[in-house]
Amino acid sequence: MRQFVIAAGVIAGVVATNAASLQGQTLSQRIARSDGVVQVIYPSKSSVCGDGKGMIGHLFGQSMYFSGDNTIQGRSNWSSRFCEPGPARAVVSVASGEITRIRAYVGPRTPDERAVTTIDASAAEASAWLSEVVARNESRVASDAMLPLLLADAPEPWSLFLRVARDSSRSRGVRHAALDWLGRGVSARLGIADAGDDTPDDEMRSQAVFALSQRPRGESVPDLIELARSAKHPSARRAAIFWLGQTGDSRAADVFADLLGLR
Repeated sequence: MRQFVIAAGVIAGVVATNAASLQGQTLSQRIARSDGVVQVIYPSKSSVCGDGKGMIGHLFGQSMYFSGDNTIQGRSNWSSRFCEPGPARAVVSVASGEITRIRAYVGPRTPDERAVTTIDASAAEASAWLSEVVARNESRVASDAMLPLLLADAPEPWSLFLRVARDSSRSRGVRHAALDWLGRGVSARLGIADAGDDTPDDEMRSQAVFALSQRPRGESVPDLIELARSAKHPSARRAAIFWLGQTGDSRAADVFADLLGLR
């Protein structure tokens, strides 16, 4: 009996030590110590919803949805779909302590994901970890981390994205992703994220902006900048902001910084 009590005490001590060790680790360290698939669950913005399988809605207005690597604009096909509030989930693939992929989800957990390692985190912890990935990772994983970072119920990461977009040492793909998200943030801040092509005139304006964006950059970027700053029609301005972000031109970062109130 005494031996059993001693053994139980040793086990309890080991468990307590391990728990204290985990509590002393950052979220980044806990993920790096894992191997395989880890899902980090954290509070999302109150406006955001999803189906738990990849579709995410209402991050920027009511008519924009994200599904995998695709962005869908328009109310008709998506607004009637099942879309449940958070939490957000960042599903992380880890190999030998290195993150190789991050996927973002919002809404209920699907049964097949309950078997993976799960870490519950606060919005602040998730935001700090994802910000570190965006700031320091040199692979596509930095771009992967941007959407789950935006989902967190935490301050907007526009200043971080602006630094990335302006950093010539970062890869073109990562800088382009940062510019793209900055453009979406600008449209949301200006209240034109839901400006769709609801009328033939709106559609014509958007098509005209698209045609402009296809011209050589030396011709198109100055005009896109002017439209992004001052176009009177919301659909045309939203289109100009979007296509300006797609150019990858360094001048777009300055325009977005001004429109977001940053420098």
